Amino acid sequence: MALLAAAPVAAQESTGNAPPAIPVPVNGAERYPPADFARFAPRTALDMVEKVPGFLIVTGTNGGERGLGAATENVLINGERIANKSTDARTALARIAAAEVAYIDIVDGAGLNVPGLTGQVANVVLVEGAGSGGYKTTIRWQPEWRPRLEKNWLNGEISTTGKIGGTNLTLSLKNEANRQGHWGAEQVYDANGVLLFTREEFGAYNGDRPRLSAALARTTANGNKWNLNLGGQLQLLDERVDSVSERPVDGTVREAFKFTEDEYNFDIGGDYELGLGKGRLKLITLYRFEHSPFVDRFIVDREIGGRTGERFKQSADEGESILRGEYSWRTVGGTDWQVALEGAYNTLDVESEFAVLQADGNFLPVPFGGERTKVEEKRGEASLTWGRALASNLTAQVNLGAEYSELTSSGPDGLTRRFVRPKGKVALAWKVADKTTINWFLQRRVDQLDFFDFASSVDVANGQGNGGNGKLVPPVLNRTELEVVQDMGAWGNASVAFAYAYAQDLVDQVPLSPTTEGRGNLPPAHLYRISSKATLLLDRLGWKGARINSDVTWRRNRVRDPLTGSWRDQSEGQEYVVDLSLRHDIPRTDLAWGAGYFDERYSPNLRLGAIEHESTDGPFVTAFIEHKDVAGFTVKLSYRNLAGMRDGFNRTVFVDRRDGPVAFSESRSRKFGRFFQLTVTGTL
Repeated sequence: MALLAAAPVAAQESTGNAPPAIPVPVNGAERYPPADFARFAPRTALDMVEKVPGFLIVTGTNGGERGLGAATENVLINGERIANKSTDARTALARIAAAEVAYIDIVDGAGLNVPGLTGQVANVVLVEGAGSGGYKTTIRWQPEWRPRLEKNWLNGEISTTGKIGGTNLTLSLKNEANRQGHWGAEQVYDANGVLLFTREEFGAYNGDRPRLSAALARTTANGNKWNLNLGGQLQLLDERVDSVSERPVDGTVREAFKFTEDEYNFDIGGDYELGLGKGRLKLITLYRFEHSPFVDRFIVDREIGGRTGERFKQSADEGESILRGEYSWRTVGGTDWQVALEGAYNTLDVESEFAVLQADGNFLPVPFGGERTKVEEKRGEASLTWGRALASNLTAQVNLGAEYSELTSSGPDGLTRRFVRPKGKVALAWKVADKTTINWFLQRRVDQLDFFDFASSVDVANGQGNGGNGKLVPPVLNRTELEVVQDMGAWGNASVAFAYAYAQDLVDQVPLSPTTEGRGNLPPAHLYRISSKATLLLDRLGWKGARINSDVTWRRNRVRDPLTGSWRDQSEGQEYVVDLSLRHDIPRTDLAWGAGYFDERYSPNLRLGAIEHESTDGPFVTAFIEHKDVAGFTVKLSYRNLAGMRDGFNRTVFVDRRDGPVAFSESRSRKFGRFFQLTVTGTL
């Protein structure tokens, strides 16, 4: 079947060592065998999924999700979701060689017995006995060379998969490395808009995040399955911003901000699935620990007035323990059921210090009321999921549940509180025509709090801070979404979605007292979103091998301002994103080329005494050329930021609160230039 005109075919369950765990969708599936991707010369399963027309991988924020409950990613592997919070869908797919993929089905999430899935879902089905043909090693190396910055040679991953006896083994060493920065001028104005002085600034942000992980999986002769995942990571960050300015009163002023973090974390998790009675029982466990000490320093050297400085350092230990059980079965008539129970214990232990530079060059600690904070959450939840075909072209899934949590915090406003919250989801997938599907869901979701919001902190670079808030409660989103998906045959695929959410207890900046502020809960808010994804195949227009991908989203998150009581946009909420790309695989050659256009906008961050707006000036434009067989590797060279995007920042600081007079304002524009990125991928 040609990729340009893939027609729906009924999904079938595969046989072999790892059969899909999903039922056959009654409304069929869009199936893509390996031949559909041949012209792209894919090296990994990720290369294949990324080429499916109109489909975009949704990864979410794996490590920050609430427990292991509902699925948050729209990718399954052999019909099963990725239950390892330290490995997202992209990472998992990048470790699977393309030769191991039997086919990819695009199915409707509401037709699967996987709680949380709606809309288009990619089920990547592996060939029978995948991994039994010896070890396969996938390599990705992505160096980057930016002007005026340290060269980035260490970004990439090497992983190997194979079998030891009947056990599948995957070993991976991955480093997410960045060498980023920017430079430019910042103007500072007085309350009347008169220029006071200009800073010339340079910022460099370096990071290495090496992670070593291992995954073992086995299906026994009686059909039982088990998985074990182990991982450990270092996070080494070194960031600095230096500036120099000439000021009428202080003369030459040099400012230096430096941030360092030396974190380590590890996780161990696994699951075991067995047949029990008329169904399957799956037990899942996870333990994660993270130790993250960091130091912020801000030093100011004045030609007239000498040296001053401040330091804020913090050491945090985070832990997460989860135990989950799922029992799934199918009754007569094709109805799928699942009962799930989950228990979790989350902790955060923070020690902080604020210090002021003394004349002898040492820092003297100063009490600030947030030296020690500890947060604990004990949570239990139960859910029941029901799913079935209501008609030949209509499937439904209903998930009903509730959670109990006990939240304890020491430190500012520390106390213990208990909550019981119902939650759940109703989803429908309706194939209204042969090539048109409508997906709809209604959901009540409880989100995870950031425990660091319970602790006090100091921003030494901007002379402001947050008080800890022990009265925070988890946000609740009551949301609905309607999506229309259109298969355009040889022209590609397109979808449009409309979403609304009534949000309770969103977290934003709030007054904690007449003189302090911090993170707190807002009154009920309204969230709106319109999004569209599309792939346009250009062969019908005579441009063989060319395609255009688009991902466009518009959002408005309307909240009540805690200071003025008026409606405004949520702080740092995304307003829109436009992501367009062109790719041309030149027929009968190993060459491809293309370009990309990306632009997004966020609303300002409103503190009680300041309005801060980070933005970009202009779109991010790229161009690339790719050769699919350089000694067996795919080599892609990208030239990035062709339109000269700049990083912008504007801040207005008020005398007291932002409903009063202005004290001063700042306006910054930093460029980071055009640069090259090389991507080398292959399988050995």
